[in-house]
Amino acid sequence: MTGSELVPAIVLFVHNLFTALWIGGMIVIAVGVAPAARRTLDGQPAVFRLLGALQARLRWFVYAGIVVLPATGIMLARRNPGFEGFFAWGDTYSIALSLKHGVVIAMVVVALVRSLALAGPRPAAPAPAGRDGAGGAGVGRLTPTARRARLSMSLLLLNIALGCVVLFLSAVTGIV
Repeated sequence: MTGSELVPAIVLFVHNLFTALWIGGMIVIAVGVAPAARRTLDGQPAVFRLLGALQARLRWFVYAGIVVLPATGIMLARRNPGFEGFFAWGDTYSIALSLKHGVVIAMVVVALVRSLALAGPRPAAPAPAGRDGAGGAGVGRLTPTARRARLSMSLLLLNIALGCVVLFLSAVTGIV
């Protein structure tokens, strides 16, 4: 391998590594950690604390990915002879790459909403089973913390779906 081949190989490795960390990390949380936490921890406050701490710890990988993935992606795209520019629509490669860019932008927005807007100051801990426990008309209503957790999980699942679309579009750009 020559030096002119080594640099693009390293760029592609870093790009793939951050892709795996971001999308793989979301999948592990959604299908592994969150369900296991709900089954094994005693009460929703403990689940919320665990998942909140995990999100706080992993958010820095997401932030790094938000910087590293576009930088390495630009380097990779510019090396491709089919690259016509950002949001170009001239051929299959350009269309797939442009769609991928749009989906990645959506992923970044969803990730930032999850980590910044939903990670703000937390309401008081919920009553047992995530209900308000006020009796009467309030029985059965989710607490603000439970609603926030549900929204966060919905956004996580949305970002996983978007990530899978990005992976598919990456596969398309790799074969055309």
